[in-house]
Amino acid sequence: MARRRIQPTTEILSEIVARLGLPPRAVDLESLRAHLGLPEFGGEVDDARVARGVRAMRSNRAFAETGIEALRRAVPGLRAVVSQSHAIAWSVRVAIPLLDDGRLELRIDAPPDAAVTAILGGMAHRNDPKWRLDELRAAVAQVSARATDALRRPVERLRDQIRLDLREVGADASAYIAQLDRSLRSRPFRFDDDLGGSLFHTLTPVRKRARTVARQDSRLRRLRDRVGFGAYIEKFTAARRLNRRILFHMGPTNSGKTYAALKVLTEAATGTYLAPLRLLALENYEALAERGLRAGMVTGEEVLGEASPTHTARTIETADLTRPVDVAVIDEIQMLSDPDRGWAWTNALFGVPARTVIVCGSDDALAYVRRAAEAAGESLEVVTFERKTPLVLMDEPVPLEKVEPGDAVVAFSRRAVHENREFLVAAGHRVATIYGALSPEVRRAEAARFRSGEANVLVTTDAIGMGLNLGPLKRIVFSAVRKFDGVEERALTNSEIRQIAGRAGRFGHQEVGYVAAAEETGIAPLRTALGGAPTAPAADTRFFVRPDLIAITSVAEEMQTQSLREVLAHFARATFYAGSPFQPSALEEILDVARLVDRARLPIQEKFAFSVCPVDRRDEVAMAVLERWTQARAAGAGVPALRANLRGELDYQERTVKLASAYLWLSRRLPDTFDDVEAIRAMRGRANDAIEQHLRETATRKVERRSRRTAGA
Repeated sequence: MARRRIQPTTEILSEIVARLGLPPRAVDLESLRAHLGLPEFGGEVDDARVARGVRAMRSNRAFAETGIEALRRAVPGLRAVVSQSHAIAWSVRVAIPLLDDGRLELRIDAPPDAAVTAILGGMAHRNDPKWRLDELRAAVAQVSARATDALRRPVERLRDQIRLDLREVGADASAYIAQLDRSLRSRPFRFDDDLGGSLFHTLTPVRKRARTVARQDSRLRRLRDRVGFGAYIEKFTAARRLNRRILFHMGPTNSGKTYAALKVLTEAATGTYLAPLRLLALENYEALAERGLRAGMVTGEEVLGEASPTHTARTIETADLTRPVDVAVIDEIQMLSDPDRGWAWTNALFGVPARTVIVCGSDDALAYVRRAAEAAGESLEVVTFERKTPLVLMDEPVPLEKVEPGDAVVAFSRRAVHENREFLVAAGHRVATIYGALSPEVRRAEAARFRSGEANVLVTTDAIGMGLNLGPLKRIVFSAVRKFDGVEERALTNSEIRQIAGRAGRFGHQEVGYVAAAEETGIAPLRTALGGAPTAPAADTRFFVRPDLIAITSVAEEMQTQSLREVLAHFARATFYAGSPFQPSALEEILDVARLVDRARLPIQEKFAFSVCPVDRRDEVAMAVLERWTQARAAGAGVPALRANLRGELDYQERTVKLASAYLWLSRRLPDTFDDVEAIRAMRGRANDAIEQHLRETATRKVERRSRRTAGA
């Protein structure tokens, strides 16, 4: 008996296609068989199902040609692979950050769930990439969130290992990150039930390779640094004689790192504390004196305390780089990366002559500190501190209407601070106010009003980030997550967000600190910054520097010129070459001022003093005053104390205080010209009193006016 022939499925489909009235070559039968999921032989199927399959294949083909690209732009997380038969295989790309700046991402391809699949099928059927698009976005976000949550623990473990790797490679963190990033970009992972268990082990050799590359790059970098840093390091002769030991107290705000450093300082026979702000220098000078130590304070404009102190508190710009001490504490070391003032931290880190140098700051600065220690041939020990109270991000926005007693509302311009202040006063709050244009004395007084309960809400700028005791502060509310930095408006960096947010929940006052955004759009940036990913080291670890008086004088003699602008331009060409470990600190601003002071017939040393005098270079009135001062000095005339109208507007009083501080700064360098010191101190005190009186009087004034209107209604 003859064996029955089993008919190939493509023949069966050919017959059905013919019955449907379609040309035989109009349909790819093998692709149709695969699309319908039929076996190669004997695939029985009814005509209606084949008709639906042909229509679906045609829709997929049309959608593959026109719709997929539009959908990729509309929903960037979607990925599509189109086969020869125009079948579309979809996946959801999940990007999980391993560093907080997005330079390292773990890329996961997750399968779409039923909701995503159904919407994509409907889009293809209609060849309409806008059909139920918002629902698709939401469904894709849910797939991404589920995959991220499923991998939370293995990702946390991986982040911990990367954090340890970054501490190990230190100054060569950028090379490590670049190598690891290349590897991660080349290999997205397929999400499945086994991925969580295998992820860490799969990436262990990848991390090892990145560490190896970093070490290889390290040898070349150290050779370059030996040449590039050479003359700069050696000029700090007092520091080089001491074989210094560097301790890095590394941790976030409210972790006790500075407290521990100051304890070591007070136990030493001699020491110095270098502060980022006059306010901090003053607070720590008072703390040193209260401990019975022979204490002194030095800032750009004043000297307080004992005549020959064993312990001094200084603003960092006034660091004594000649007198050896036992312990030096350099606070807020991450300010090394600040374009305007970073030069002062660079000088202190390389040049403060202390047997033990304790630098305090966030882990942003580790690559800088390690590079400096290696270049100077000094030992470095990193001591890690953890935050003492938890910091919790609120899931819902907190608009100004919902601000509560104990909150601080943060904005990033003077105008925005006053707008927030007026709103909160009108809402019935008693408001304290802190922003950068206020003098340290006024800021301190306003902080005291908040601590005492005289004010129940604080409005502030990022001036809150350093140097103020704000004991009862329980919640930080970001009214914005963007700022104008003097050059452009930009998003806040993760480091800036953490520095400000960390002020909430001070240890000993609150058990938890809370952080919130005033608007829905502000929550995501805060979540990224506070999300637990390791802090990304700076991509550029060049050190900011500024010429000192010795460099200015020697270059002027070599060039035989008294033009400060020519000398500064020469310094820039000689110092900031390709491959240099340095970059200029606020050089453009100093060059602008140099044009102004070059108009006066002054020795170049005095021109340099005027060019770095702490005036607001963006204030035309202040610059005009500075020019008059240079001309008076050139004419040999004294400069009398400023005359101020104490009934002037708030911004007038703020400018008066700034100019008075600049006068006092110059009086320490050119005392025979700026000799009306007592009068200028008294005038500054009256202006500060006027500002504080204005802030106190208007802290509840609008409430009183509103109450009177209500009573008369």
